[in-house]
Amino acid sequence: MTNSYTADDIRKLEPMEQIQISPGMWIGPTDDPHHLVEEALDNALDEAQGGHVTIIAVKIDTKTNICSVMDNGRGIPISKDVPIIISTELFSGAKFQDKKSAYEIASGLHGVGLVCANALSDTYCVEIYRNKKHAIFRFENGKLIKKSIEEFLGEKPPFSTKIEFKPSKKIFESIIPDLNRIKKRLQIASAEMPKVTFALIVDSHKEIFKMTVNDYFEQRCIQGNIKIARTVFFKSTIKPESFNVIFSYTKNGSTAPKVLSSVNLLPVDNGGTHVNYLYEIVKDYFTGKAKKMGYVFQPQDCLVGLKAYIMLSLKEPKFGGQTKDRLTNPKIYLEKFATQIKNQLELHFNQNFKDENGEGELDKILNHFQSYRARLDANVIKTAPVGTRVSTKFTKLRDCSSKFGELFVAEGESAAGGLVDCRDPRKHAILPLKGKIPSAATAKDILKNKEIGELITSLGTGVGPNFNIDSLKYSKVICATDADDDGLHIFSLLTLALAILVPDVIKNGHYYYAETPLYAINEKNNFVPLWTNEDITNARNANKPLLRVKGLGEMNPDQLKVVLINEKTRRLIPITYSSNIDRMVKLFTDSEEKRKLLDGVWMI
Repeated sequence: MTNSYTADDIRKLEPMEQIQISPGMWIGPTDDPHHLVEEALDNALDEAQGGHVTIIAVKIDTKTNICSVMDNGRGIPISKDVPIIISTELFSGAKFQDKKSAYEIASGLHGVGLVCANALSDTYCVEIYRNKKHAIFRFENGKLIKKSIEEFLGEKPPFSTKIEFKPSKKIFESIIPDLNRIKKRLQIASAEMPKVTFALIVDSHKEIFKMTVNDYFEQRCIQGNIKIARTVFFKSTIKPESFNVIFSYTKNGSTAPKVLSSVNLLPVDNGGTHVNYLYEIVKDYFTGKAKKMGYVFQPQDCLVGLKAYIMLSLKEPKFGGQTKDRLTNPKIYLEKFATQIKNQLELHFNQNFKDENGEGELDKILNHFQSYRARLDANVIKTAPVGTRVSTKFTKLRDCSSKFGELFVAEGESAAGGLVDCRDPRKHAILPLKGKIPSAATAKDILKNKEIGELITSLGTGVGPNFNIDSLKYSKVICATDADDDGLHIFSLLTLALAILVPDVIKNGHYYYAETPLYAINEKNNFVPLWTNEDITNARNANKPLLRVKGLGEMNPDQLKVVLINEKTRRLIPITYSSNIDRMVKLFTDSEEKRKLLDGVWMI
C-alpha cells in the first residue's frame, strides 16, 4: 500500500462512463428501468404535443427483456449523425429554451434521457423512417456497432421513430419496468390528448388507452365517493402555456384534499407550487363568498373533501430533481393565469345551478365547509381534557368514535389521506405530521412546534403538572413513517418529544412503531408485503411481480389497509421506555449531561 498521490491519479470520466458508474445521479432509483422507458416515451409525447403524432406504442417483452417505444411523428433527423449525438452526448437535443424551432412545450428539457437509456443498456437501437430513408443506429454497451442508411421503397413505413433497448442486469434490480407507472403515463397522455391513440404491448397482450379527462379524474380522484356538487372544469390559456383544473368536493371517505397533477404530461403527484396555488385560489374564492352569504368557517376548511386534477403546460417547468415528481417554479410564474381562473369560477357559481330542493351548488359547498367546522369544534370540545381551553383552529385530526381507538401519527398529508379512506372511523384516528419535529431543548420549546402541539391536544392527557394518563383518548399511539432514513429520523424525533412531554404514554405501553415494507408482491390485485430479505429473495426466485414501495404516500388505500390497518397483516412494534431513552432525554434537556458527553465522561 502506498501513500503517494500525484497528478497521474486524476482521471476524467467520459459522459457514458460517468452514467454507468453513478446511474442513480441521473435517473434516480435503479429498482427497475421504467425511467429509461419514460425518457424514450417523453420524446414521443413531445412530438404529440406539437401535433405531429397520431399513434404511440410502448412494447415490453418480458422474455427477451427488450423495451421499445414507437411513434409515427416526423422522425428524428438522420443527417449530421443526429441519432448518434443524442444517444451519446449529454445535453444535446431540440428542446432547449433558447431555440424554440422544434418544441415549445416539452417533457424532457435536460438532454440526458436517451444517453442514459444507451449507457445503462446492454443493447440500444434507434430506427428511423424519414424522407424516404430507413436508418438504423445500433449500440452495444454504449458503443456504436452499426450505422445503416438506405432508401425506403415501400408505400408507408410502419413507424417514424423506434427506440429499442435491453436494460442491463448489472444496473437494475429488476429488468421489467414498473408497468403500473407506464400505464399511468399512458392514461394521462390519453386523457389530455384524445386525438392520439396510445398502446401498451406486454408480450402478446395489447392494451389501448382511450379515456377523457373526466374519466381519469373520476377514476383516480373520486373513486366512488359521493360528490357534493357537479365537477367544475376551467381552462386558463396563455399560448402556448396553460393551467387547467378539474375539481369537485366529496362528503364521504377522506376529508383530506387529494390533488393529482401532470406537468407537460409528466405525473407530478408530490405537490409543489401549482398545488399550493390552487389551494390559495379556492380558499380566497370560497371564504370571500362565505363572508357575503353569512357562512362561518376557516380558510383551511375550504380544502376539506377537495378532489382535483391539475393539467399544466409550461415552457420552463422546474422540478425538484431528475425524477420530476414535484414542481418548484415560483408562484409568480403561475400568477398570469389567475384572472382567467377566477373569472371562470365566478361564472360557474353565479349561474347557481339548483337541485330538486332548490339549493344551489355554491350553497352546498359552503354548507359542507360550515358543517365540517361545527363537527370538528364540537368534537374537540367534547374530547378535550377537563379544565383546558380548546382551540377551534385544531383542524388536522380525523378522530374516531371509540374510547379505546388507535391514533396513527402519519408522515405527510398523502399518507394520512389514504389512511382516512381505508380506516374504520369508529376505531382509527388519523393525524398527519408535516415538517420536521424539533430535536428538543426544553418541553416549552417543543410545544412551540405546531405539529407537536396538535398531537398533545389529540392525546388529551395534558403535560407537566396537568398530565393525567387516565385522560389518554387512545389505547395505541402509532407512528407510521416511510421505510427510509427520513422516516426513521422522524420516528426518532417523535419518540424523543413524547419521552420529554408525556413519558408515561410510552411507559404504560401505549406507543408503537408501524413497520412498513420496502417491497411487496402485487399480483392480480393481491397486495402482499415482503417484510424481510428472505421474503424478497423467495418472491424473486418464484418470479413474483415485485413492487417497490416508495413510501406511504405512494400507496393506495387498499394497500395501506394491508400494511397499517388490518391487524392480521400489519406489524406493530411496541416501544418500551428503556434506560437508553432516559439517557437521550437527559442528553437533550440537561446542559450538564451535554457537557459530560463533550468531556468524554459519559457515552451512550
